[in-house]
Amino acid sequence: MAQERGEPRISGRILGLLTVEGRELNLVQISERLEISRASASTNARDLARKGILKLTTRTGDRQDYYQLAGLSPLDVVGDLAAQFERQARSIKGCVEDMRAEDSAAAQRAAAVQSFLEKSADILAHWAKALGEAEDHEKDGK
Repeated sequence: MAQERGEPRISGRILGLLTVEGRELNLVQISERLEISRASASTNARDLARKGILKLTTRTGDRQDYYQLAGLSPLDVVGDLAAQFERQARSIKGCVEDMRAEDSAAAQRAAAVQSFLEKSADILAHWAKALGEAEDHEKDGK
């Protein structure tokens, strides 16, 4: 699944391992379980942590870095995607305005991408709102 998203295969394997284990693991444990180099485990785990998917933890007296799933809820993931698409649409909007005078056809194509991102952000924002309302409803029902 990671490869389908353009991510390294090892990143997906690390996510799978941490999901199945349900606990934090250090880089030695990850590399041994997945039969990969420690450098590869470290590079991919750091990248996943930078993206907010994994959380880096430490233990007092232990020099190892431990990684665990960040515990992002579906609401967080969808909300983050909506915000990302909205930022990208704003960036492209500035480019479209600059392009109009030089190349109207290119500006039109860029505007189509901007429109797609704006609509996608709107759909995702509504979905995030619905997820939040469903989550609130579940909490009230329990």
